[in-house]
Amino acid sequence: MHVFRGTPHPLLKRPSAIAIGNFDGVHTGHRALLESVVQAANDRGLVPSVVTFEPHPKELVGSARVERLSTLRDKVEAILDAGIQRIYLLPFNKRMASLSAQDFVRDVLVEGIDTCWVTVGEDFRFGSDRAGNVALLEAMGRELRFETVVAPTLFHTNARVSSSRIREALEEGDLYEASLMLGRRYSMTGRVIHGAELGRTIGVPTLNMAPIPPGSRAEPALKGVYAVTIDGLGHATQKGVASIGVKPTVTNERRWLLETHVFDWQGDAYGRIVRVNFVEKLRDEKKFSGLEELKAAIAEDARRARLVLGCAPSPEAGVDSGML
Repeated sequence: MHVFRGTPHPLLKRPSAIAIGNFDGVHTGHRALLESVVQAANDRGLVPSVVTFEPHPKELVGSARVERLSTLRDKVEAILDAGIQRIYLLPFNKRMASLSAQDFVRDVLVEGIDTCWVTVGEDFRFGSDRAGNVALLEAMGRELRFETVVAPTLFHTNARVSSSRIREALEEGDLYEASLMLGRRYSMTGRVIHGAELGRTIGVPTLNMAPIPPGSRAEPALKGVYAVTIDGLGHATQKGVASIGVKPTVTNERRWLLETHVFDWQGDAYGRIVRVNFVEKLRDEKKFSGLEELKAAIAEDARRARLVLGCAPSPEAGVDSGML
């Protein structure tokens, strides 16, 4: 399995079956598409591959709010888990945005990757100003000798499964509905980083992760406070409470952070890769009057999360205890 930043060196090109898309969330519709790529590749002796973009094109084109379901790590892992052998992460910059649809097909798909078979969704658009569509891709396939297949749409409750619908479910706090379309519980995976360590000063140390890359104008699709489980801190799955937001009580800096307090656990987690699984929403993020009000709210969040997760009550009254 290989992940390429851009197209490969000519000596590394292989005849490929590819799917093209953003694959934000890698939901059940995406996975059906990926399964068709693997099957087509196996039938034709090709390499099952994916072409995707980083950052999301909407971060560069347009001014609308951009919400991301997946960290790049989660997206790559989910695509590879589906049986894809190569991922081409195309840098979506001004040069890529200005590339015509025809040049994208010739220079990237055919010359850059050696595409022999390609599948896309029926509403797929590509190239400068989104001028390219399925009809153009099919026509160029006939000219340049690659096969184009339009993937069937997958439905859930009489509506198309899409990243947009999952974002809407998360915004409404409906993690169950989101999980049905994702085919799994919603989670985020990342490396534990150093934070401001404010949690230590109020007795609630946290694991800190960056859900959005530095410098990105995107936002995480999930926001608020949640009961969670945590994998990656040893063999056992841990339980805790997590907040994902911008910490409005303690800073005016708009920096997205996922902060997870792990119940009844001690250890050094810095540098580890952990996965936070979101079980139930407790509340929206809120700006409090000061640290004492924040501390009381965290204690209540921890109490409620323990009830949701079936944990024993905190060994201390007040703020939940624990140390990193």
